[in-house]
Amino acid sequence: MAGYDQAGILSLVDQKHAAVSRLNRLLFDDDQLIRWRAAEALGWVAGKDPFALEKIISRLLYTLNDDSGSIGWFTPQALGEIGANDPDLVEDFFPVIIANINREVFRSGSLWAVGRMARSRPDLVEEAGELVIRCLTDPDPAVRGLACWCLTRMNWVRAEEALQGLLNDSARFPFYESGEIVYKVVREMAQKALKTRQKG
Repeated sequence: MAGYDQAGILSLVDQKHAAVSRLNRLLFDDDQLIRWRAAEALGWVAGKDPFALEKIISRLLYTLNDDSGSIGWFTPQALGEIGANDPDLVEDFFPVIIANINREVFRSGSLWAVGRMARSRPDLVEEAGELVIRCLTDPDPAVRGLACWCLTRMNWVRAEEALQGLLNDSARFPFYESGEIVYKVVREMAQKALKTRQKG
């Protein structure tokens, strides 16, 4: 995953479907960047060979349960990437991902999934608006920033007043972008979300 080679990863999956299990294991890696790249790579696989993910998706869903014995901290992000590339793979259970916004351990990842799905299948996230708006006052700047990012992609959600309240929020948070982890500022994300509403 260090090389961030989309063509190479897809070629490897074509040759050996066991490579998908390897990507799944990397979601538990100690390195956050490796986890993000593994999640994105699973999305690439979904776009090319969705049948290769059937068993993996079941395993991912199981790790959202407290009884699984191995909490899938990165499961929402992975399912968001998979759904962004092939929404049919997650359509039936996406309400479960949305509901996990209520669980602190999965909150930021579930917001990521909602934001990713908002572009590919906006109908699947129509009911998430209220939960996303609540996240704008979360004590975690990553949650606030990701909520703003979601609302940039969900410009049908009326959230102007709540977003205005973040225009002085100078907190920084990590954000995955183009294969790297960069740092964003909450107020800048809020400004972008407000601009999308002005355009709308």
